[in-house]
Amino acid sequence: MTFGNTLSLYFILLLIPMVWVWRRSLVDQDSAKKKLSLVLRLLGFVALVIALCRPYLKQEINDLHVVYLVDSSQSIDPASLSDAQQWIDDSRRKQGPNDSSDIFIFGTKVRKMTSAQLKQFSEQAIAGTTESGFRSATPISKALLSMRTVFPTNKAKRLVILTDARNTGALSADALETLSDEGVGVVYHVLDPLQKPEVAVASLTPSTDFAYQGEMLRLSATLISNCDQTVEARLLNRGIVVTREEVKLVSDEQKVINIDAEMHTAGASQWTLEIIPKEDFFASNNSASTTIKVKGLPRFLVIHEDEKQMRPFVRSMKKQGVTLELRGEYGIPNSFNELLAYDGLILANVSATSLSTEQMENISRYVTDFGGGLLMLGSENSYGLGGYFKSPVEDVLPLTSRYEKEKQKPSLAMVLVIDKSGSMSGTPIAMARASAMAAAELLSPNDQIAIVGFDGSPQLICPLTSAANQASIQAAISSLAASGGTNLYPAMVEGRNILQEATAKIKHMIILSDGQTRAANFQSLTQEMANEQMTISTVALGSGAAKDLMQQIANEGMGRYYETNDPQKMPQIFTKETMKASRSSIKEDLFNSLIVGDHPVLNGYADGELPFVLGYVMTRPKPTAQVLLAAETGDPLLAISRYGLGIGAAYTSDLTEKWGGEWLSSATGGPFWAQTLRAIARKEESAGLTSKITHDGERMIITAQRRNERGESVELVPWDIKASDENGKEVTLQLTQNGLGSYQGSLSTEGINSLNIRLHDKLADLTKSINWQRDYPREYKLTNTTDSGITSLLQPRSDSVFTNISPTHSYKNASWIFVLLGFSLILGGLVIRRL
Repeated sequence: MTFGNTLSLYFILLLIPMVWVWRRSLVDQDSAKKKLSLVLRLLGFVALVIALCRPYLKQEINDLHVVYLVDSSQSIDPASLSDAQQWIDDSRRKQGPNDSSDIFIFGTKVRKMTSAQLKQFSEQAIAGTTESGFRSATPISKALLSMRTVFPTNKAKRLVILTDARNTGALSADALETLSDEGVGVVYHVLDPLQKPEVAVASLTPSTDFAYQGEMLRLSATLISNCDQTVEARLLNRGIVVTREEVKLVSDEQKVINIDAEMHTAGASQWTLEIIPKEDFFASNNSASTTIKVKGLPRFLVIHEDEKQMRPFVRSMKKQGVTLELRGEYGIPNSFNELLAYDGLILANVSATSLSTEQMENISRYVTDFGGGLLMLGSENSYGLGGYFKSPVEDVLPLTSRYEKEKQKPSLAMVLVIDKSGSMSGTPIAMARASAMAAAELLSPNDQIAIVGFDGSPQLICPLTSAANQASIQAAISSLAASGGTNLYPAMVEGRNILQEATAKIKHMIILSDGQTRAANFQSLTQEMANEQMTISTVALGSGAAKDLMQQIANEGMGRYYETNDPQKMPQIFTKETMKASRSSIKEDLFNSLIVGDHPVLNGYADGELPFVLGYVMTRPKPTAQVLLAAETGDPLLAISRYGLGIGAAYTSDLTEKWGGEWLSSATGGPFWAQTLRAIARKEESAGLTSKITHDGERMIITAQRRNERGESVELVPWDIKASDENGKEVTLQLTQNGLGSYQGSLSTEGINSLNIRLHDKLADLTKSINWQRDYPREYKLTNTTDSGITSLLQPRSDSVFTNISPTHSYKNASWIFVLLGFSLILGGLVIRRL
């Protein structure tokens, strides 16, 4: 016996006052009768309390109710539905006299049927006259859960699901667990998938939803067939066939084809991939469409320290419909909003030392967070030569400044002489350590480095050490600390002595100081080092540095002079100087431009058709880089990669007369680079406004994110939203804030085939357009995987469905028994009391 409520048992405590009242009763009665009357009444009271606890009596049940749940979706072969009906009839003949059963079929919904109705349905499926909408989905989990309420309470429960286990809804694991917890035993009977020849276009995906007019865009289509056959694939735009090709399909293997197409006209452009199969059952899955927003002419900002060298390239791009605005060395916008006015940025020939830390961070965010395009060209101020090693700009480029120095290149011995006086405390000494570490990391294993720190006297921080031993070098640099005065001359002598002992072909010294030093014969020492083929470069940090002296040392030492008031720039200066001193990062000769990758920008070009180059900067591709062009040496010439929302590209040669004269004069040069710039340009005008579409059945959920130019969330956006269907009918949509910078709204897509939605932030005047088109149901894609939760179930024979049942139990309400017993006992007690 079990109880539905045990709290009522507290009423038994009332027995205590009842006994107390009885003991003080003045009724004159035989003691035995008096006690018997009390006991009967107390027992009656207890029986009524038990009745209040809703007692249930447990009974074993061997009767069974079976539910047959038949998958009737389009993925099931029609003949298999007829077999299922016969299998169910055979199974039901074995049910016992007290057993029972029901039949349900499911597609988009669940329907109850008799055996005769199922037979008629299977005949209609074979004839192709069933309702296609009902059979257009296989939501197995939803169908299983709908069976929870169809079982009677006084019988054991068994559910037989007849399916091919190809699920288009949520996986069944949770639903099966729920049924098991409720005592429903689920078993599985396999139905054959569609046996008739069937081909489907599973998807059509563009490389981007936005493109520029004239851009060559790649569309990827996934095709699948349940049998070996050859189909004709056609790409259509505005109903006109753009291209066609024969595609061989292998049974049950997905085939991805890539088609490059030129975006001719601005505006929303719909592209459709359709197939013409030799054998096919369903026609509805023979095409797929996508909408691409095509913009007008892209606008790029070009930075070059000598603007006139880039003018021929600017004129060439103008002829191709690409606008380039040319600026000098310090032309990078200081305002992030000004940078957002351009679709892309070309760093043609500008050193990292000419950019502030904030400008480099803005360029990185411009690419990753706002979808801007970035192209770096090769020059003596690019990549590592320009000081970009480990900078925010290099983070969004596909090529890194590190490379393997060729063995025949001369080795380098370098001494860093670093001011560590008290005035260098804090950020300056920290940046000095970072600069030394970056310089050491750029050296090849054949090179050597030493570090001399100086205050009032020199201190050897790191003796001349092979650059292959990075661990000990980095550890030594970490010990550099600021204190004391400033005396440069002894430190230079110490560095000179170290270089004299070195056997390297190239000997170079870099001096960093932020203050005045004691007077000494620097000219004589510098001249002596120059005579011994040692070069010296200097870095003057801050307004208090001895700039005239530092410049004099660099000039007489045949090196380079740098000055900066920003300690954050020191790593860029040191890496730039290290690369220049090694004299091994530039190759100048005649090199072919070999095609080594696959990308839409290469469409229409073959090896031997692209111009040669006269030189390039040596780099190494990152793991995520897609190298498109390379020299015959194997070094990359052109590489591309995506970073966040934007694209970074790197070309290691240049586009001036120095190395790229052949590109400028070639008939293929202009179209090729126009195609490349369109490919990397920012596709969204709505910088800071992104959106995502998800679906819950026939409910479309739109989520929008708003960020300002600093990447901060924007709250309380005043939205102006317009939405219309394929007939131009307006559809209501509202967005409400549901998080920091996050806004969400939903609308019903029932009966709608396409939607055009415009989100407008009235305050910031930002607009984003969303195009949605209904795809054909997943049931027809032939790409649905089998549900492992179903396939792992027991598979009984038709004659064993009603056997091997574990006994179950039912619970009958016994409250009425205790109510009757309670009142009987109380009545008996009263009768005895009256006798």
